[in-house]
Amino acid sequence: MNDTNLRRIKTRMEEASCVVFGDAMLDRYIYGEVGRISPEAPIPVVTVTRTNKVLGGAANVAANIRHSGCKTYFSSVIGGDPAGTEIDNILRKLDITYCGLAVSNRMTTTKNRIVGKGQQIVRFDEEACNLVSWQEESLIMKQLDKLLNAIDLVVVSDYAKGVCTARLCGMLISRANAHQVRVIADPKGTNWEKYEGAYIVTPNWREFTEVAGPVNPEKDEEIRQKALAILDRFKIENILITRSEQGMTLVSKDGYLSVPAQAKEVADVSGAGDTAVAALAVFLAAGVSLEEAVYWANRAAGLAVEHMGTSVIGIDELIREQGNASLQDDFSLKIMGLEELTEKISRLKINNRKIVFTNGCFDILHAGHIQYLNEARMLGDFLIAAVNTDQSVKRLDKGKERPVNKEQDRALQLAALQMVDAVILFEEDTPLEILRQIRPDVLVKGGDYKIEEIVGKEYAGETRVLSLKRGYSTTCLIEKIRSGGTA
Repeated sequence: MNDTNLRRIKTRMEEASCVVFGDAMLDRYIYGEVGRISPEAPIPVVTVTRTNKVLGGAANVAANIRHSGCKTYFSSVIGGDPAGTEIDNILRKLDITYCGLAVSNRMTTTKNRIVGKGQQIVRFDEEACNLVSWQEESLIMKQLDKLLNAIDLVVVSDYAKGVCTARLCGMLISRANAHQVRVIADPKGTNWEKYEGAYIVTPNWREFTEVAGPVNPEKDEEIRQKALAILDRFKIENILITRSEQGMTLVSKDGYLSVPAQAKEVADVSGAGDTAVAALAVFLAAGVSLEEAVYWANRAAGLAVEHMGTSVIGIDELIREQGNASLQDDFSLKIMGLEELTEKISRLKINNRKIVFTNGCFDILHAGHIQYLNEARMLGDFLIAAVNTDQSVKRLDKGKERPVNKEQDRALQLAALQMVDAVILFEEDTPLEILRQIRPDVLVKGGDYKIEEIVGKEYAGETRVLSLKRGYSTTCLIEKIRSGGTA
């Protein structure tokens, strides 16, 4: 399935629509530096450097779905507190339509994670899991009823925080089935009666065994029989078990499919299940087969666990990871104008991605450039390479014959590099205006620069100078070519 045309599927995703119903949460990440142990107790002292807030729980599922271009509606109950306001603001920024309730006396579930030296030190939660009232159930269902004629798929994301009541889940699934709209239920607890009639349920291994009873994870036939019993008991068509390092297992009444895990390196498992459910939803909404949707959901979950924090993985990340698009189409998409790049960076920052920025002429790429760019990319999650235009290069006194390669050719060469995520051209002598708008987490320069001399450092979280590969420079290469030497 790795040869699937994901770009064609992406077009269908952008024409589809989904509604996510479930428990909204706010994930707050508090980052800091650890330099000493507290004299009050044997615990590290964290000096806070930045705080990031992202959607969690069912809201994270909605964010992942929207990230793939699918029209997304989100239904939940949030509080009238600052966390509820923050969730509403993020939903608006992501262009997700909220069709739920805001209740003034309800506490919005918030998970606070303190991270020092790249590791989570402690998590503390603020929540009240009281069930929504009968009146609130009716109001939510009334809003959802209006959508069922216009959507392609429903996701029930249950976190047992009081929103996904048995009555409300039952009504939603029953009415979705009446409209021939498939329902994905991501379950919590052992009361699976409320998911009766769902097209597919997506438990993790622990959730599966809580309902199925003891199961030997090494015996496929035992897993299949226990899963079939669940399907029959709750009148569910399919069950997809997410099994961490064992990948995923799909069981239906006439089939069994095991998909191995895809993660290369696990940094954080937060939200990986949400990513898998969201990917499953958008691929099914786009009309692909269940088996193929499971395959890509597994790939998306593998990418999610490679990032620190709750990550948003969509079709673009899968396209990049697949790497089967035509060179011109794929690489040219990385070359952006300032408005497009600023909008993209805003979305990435909302989703906790660390932005790295560098700039240069990059005339005649050589091994020194490759080493430098690779080291820069390792400092974060998204590398921007800003490139001087031809006129800008000429003003830098590089010589009347420079640049050797035209600006669009230089930009495309950089875009073709795997470690470069975005390329932008700038006409000015410096990229100061780009830095002012982008405000990267890390600004990188190479060579003998002194940090205090680097233009735009005031707009970056930190500034780094990387050493260049000795013996490599564009000027030296040109001189060797002119003299007939070996480059």
